[in-house]
Amino acid sequence: MSEPATEQVTVITDERPSAIVVAVGGVVDASTLSQVSLALTNAQRDGRTVYVDLSAVTFMDSRGLGALIAANERAREGAAAIRLHAPSDAVRRLLTISGVTAVLMEAGEIPST
Repeated sequence: MSEPATEQVTVITDERPSAIVVAVGGVVDASTLSQVSLALTNAQRDGRTVYVDLSAVTFMDSRGLGALIAANERAREGAAAIRLHAPSDAVRRLLTISGVTAVLMEAGEIPST
C-alpha cells in the first residue's frame, strides 16, 4: 500500500513600506500549520499591518482557521493587525461555515510597494 501524496504549502513574506504581506498557497492542515503560524507570528512582531493573501490556498482545515484566529487574538492584545486578502473559495467556505467572517477582517486591496 502506498502512502498518500501530501501537498505542500508555500508561505512567502513580502515587506512593504506600510505593510507586511504573507502569501499562503497550497494546503493548510496539521502537517503544514507550523510554517503558516510561524510566518504570521513573526510578521506581527514588526508592528505594520499584516495582510494574509489566501488566494492560492487550495484547502484549509480547522487548524488553519485556528492559526488565523490566534493571529487575530494577538492583534487584539497589541500585536500588529491582520487583514485577510482574497480568500480562495475553499477558505471562504470555511470562514462562512465557521461563522468568523465578522471577526476576521478582510481587505479589498493590499498596499503597494
